[in-house]
Amino acid sequence: MPTKTERFIALDMLRGLTIIIMALDHSRDFFALSWVYYAPTDLALTNIEVFLTRWITNFAAPTFIFLAGIGLFFASQRRSKNELAYLAISRGLWLIFLELTLVGFFWSFNSEFITHPKVAVLFTIGISMIGVGLLIYLPKYLIALIAIAMLFGHNLLDTITAKEFGENAWFWMLLHQPGNFYIGTIEVRVIYPFIPWIGVMALGYLFGPITKLKRDKRKKIFLLSGLTLLLFGLLLRFLNIYGDPTLWSEYKTIELTFMSFINFTKYPPSLIYLSVLIGMAMILMSVFDRDLGKWANPLISFGQVPFFFYVLHIPLLHLGGILLALYTFGDAGWLFGAPLGHSPETYSYASELLPTYFAWILVILLLYYPSKLFAQLKQKRKDWWLSYL
Repeated sequence: MPTKTERFIALDMLRGLTIIIMALDHSRDFFALSWVYYAPTDLALTNIEVFLTRWITNFAAPTFIFLAGIGLFFASQRRSKNELAYLAISRGLWLIFLELTLVGFFWSFNSEFITHPKVAVLFTIGISMIGVGLLIYLPKYLIALIAIAMLFGHNLLDTITAKEFGENAWFWMLLHQPGNFYIGTIEVRVIYPFIPWIGVMALGYLFGPITKLKRDKRKKIFLLSGLTLLLFGLLLRFLNIYGDPTLWSEYKTIELTFMSFINFTKYPPSLIYLSVLIGMAMILMSVFDRDLGKWANPLISFGQVPFFFYVLHIPLLHLGGILLALYTFGDAGWLFGAPLGHSPETYSYASELLPTYFAWILVILLLYYPSKLFAQLKQKRKDWWLSYL
C-alpha cells in the first residue's frame, strides 16, 4: 500500500499545474484587449496563438473539480460519513459565500458585484461539494450511476431551453443553460451551470480508492482510464454525432480545421470536453506518480494551497492590469465593473499576448514564496480553520 506522502505528492503536482494553468486564463482576463478577451475562440476573429492560449486553460476547471472529489475521498479515510458530509457541505457553503463577496469584489473592484453576482467556478465547486456531501450516503454503485448519467447524458438536455420554463427559467439556467436572471433588481449571471460538475466531483470521489493500490497498479489504472476517456472523446468529436452541441467543420486551412475540431463547448461542459480533459488529467496523474526531484517543489507548493493562491492572484492581476492600462492609455475604466467592460477599439498593446504572459509569469513568481510558507504552516498546524484556506 502506498504511503500517504507518495499519494499527496502526485495529487499536489497535478493540482499545482492546474492552478498555474488557470492563472494564465485570468491573466488574459485583465491584460488582454478587445477580441483577445471576449472572442479568443471565435474562428472568424482569432489566430492560433490566442486560440491555444485560451484552449489550454480549459484544462483547469474539470481537473480541479475531479481532484477535489479525490480530496474528499482522502478526507473520508479519517472521518465518519456524517463528519465527511459536514466537511463537504460547510466547505461548499464557504466557497459560495466567498464567490458572492470577497472574490466577487476582487473580480470587479466595484460595488456592482453586489447587484450582478456571478455563479462561476467557486460557486459551482461549492454546489458540487454539497451535492457529493449528500451522495456519500448512497451505495457506491448508485453514486456511479448518477455520475455516469450526469457526464454521459447531460447533452441530451441541450434541446431544452430556459424559455420553456417561463418564470422558472432560472432553475434551468442553474442546472444546464448559462444565462442571466433577475431576483428583484439583482441580476444573477450564471456562467457555470451545476450539471455535470457534480458528476465530475463524484467521479473523482469514486476514483479515490485507486490511490490506495500499489504504485505500479494505480499508475496503470490511471493511464489506461485516461487514454480510454481521451480516445473516446476524440472519436465522438470526429463522428460529429453526439457529445457537443457545436459541431466541427472543415475549413480552407488545416489550422482553422484543427481549431474547429478542438473547439469544445465549455458552458456547460460537453461530454467531449470533459472526456478529453479529464482523460488528459488522468494520464498526467500517472506520469506524476513517481519519485520526483527538486524541480517539482514549486508545483507541489502551489498544489498544497490552491485556494490560497486562487484568492490572492485575482486582485494582484486585476491591479496589475489597471496599472498597465493607466500607464499606457491613461484610462482603465473598462476594468471596473461586473462584468468587466470592452476596452475601447483604438487601444492596443501592440503585442496581443505579451502582457498576458508577462503578468502570468510575474504573479506566479510573486506568489511562490507566500504559497510555500503557507503550505509549511498547514503542515505544522492542524487548526480547523486552515482546512478552509
